[in-house]
Amino acid sequence: MNPNFTPVNFSRNRHVKLWRTLYFTVGIVIFLMIGFSIWHADQKQQREARENYINSNVPTLFIHGWSGTLRSERHMADYAETTGAGQRRMIIRVRPNGHIAVKGKIEKWMHNPIILLRIDNNRAGEFQYARWLTNVCRLLKSKYHINRLNFVGHSMGSYATVYYNLLNSNRSDVPRSNKLCLIAGPYDGIIDNRKANQPLTGSLAKLWDDQPNENRLLKNGQPKIIHPEYQTLLQLQNRMPSQIRILNIYGDLNDGSHSDGVVTTTSALSLGYLVRGHVSYYQTFKATGANAQHSELHNGNLAVNRALTNFLWGRHYNMSSDEPKYNPMLDKMMNPTVLFNHQEHSQTSIGIR
Repeated sequence: MNPNFTPVNFSRNRHVKLWRTLYFTVGIVIFLMIGFSIWHADQKQQREARENYINSNVPTLFIHGWSGTLRSERHMADYAETTGAGQRRMIIRVRPNGHIAVKGKIEKWMHNPIILLRIDNNRAGEFQYARWLTNVCRLLKSKYHINRLNFVGHSMGSYATVYYNLLNSNRSDVPRSNKLCLIAGPYDGIIDNRKANQPLTGSLAKLWDDQPNENRLLKNGQPKIIHPEYQTLLQLQNRMPSQIRILNIYGDLNDGSHSDGVVTTTSALSLGYLVRGHVSYYQTFKATGANAQHSELHNGNLAVNRALTNFLWGRHYNMSSDEPKYNPMLDKMMNPTVLFNHQEHSQTSIGIR
């Protein structure tokens, strides 16, 4: 016998090959199952999106508030994308010197495109915001041929959106405003909390001129105390484009302050007196509890995200200038714990238990 000869264990080799083949086959099956599951989930999401949301090429512009950034708009845009309602297509950045930089593009074929706006000087105040917003909208009309536009504003971004529309009305050099979803708008004052990011001197400091339970709405909806910034809007209220539809979202911490900690419910609801009778549709959405804090309203508040998304793109969201209504099935889908209380004057208040 050759001393260098090593016997081969053919049985063991066949056993190893068998297990390798089995592992490979199982791996392929698992991979196919995962792929099919992802495909099936994607198809289901697309089907539900087609059933629940409109297919429109009208872009929606998100505008953050005081000290805000793109992160302020992220959660709302994330929810729209997750549900298949809309998709981020463009980011616009306004430099402190007013220069506008654009990333992405808008095409006619796009499904409910979303535009995120970042204002670098995010403490410039709502009046400067509105002027920059005018320049942004002129660019969208002239370069990207956008003829209609939705707006989502938070806090000072909401005030700036209203002021922008009053200043420009239906001018031909800007897109025609369609829907406004306004969140925590300080139309008649901001609570003076003496916080670190609050200006204590200069003209902007005068905007922090409210206190909890200091003001109230009269029977006609007008605030009893009219602060200068609200008077500015009142002087222009007849210029509000009549085709606009508005959802006014506000928060109440239920802590006795009747506010979201920054904006009182009276200040937020003073928008009703300003626009009622001047726009085609106006409705309110009230969020309550800890998640109704001023910044939390845009920071992953599920009820707010649902209301916003369905107002802008919901296929079954039934709007009427006479009697705004929700589709009952859509109500249940949005949040089964939401209490819907339809009130007079085309206004609906929605409280979250």
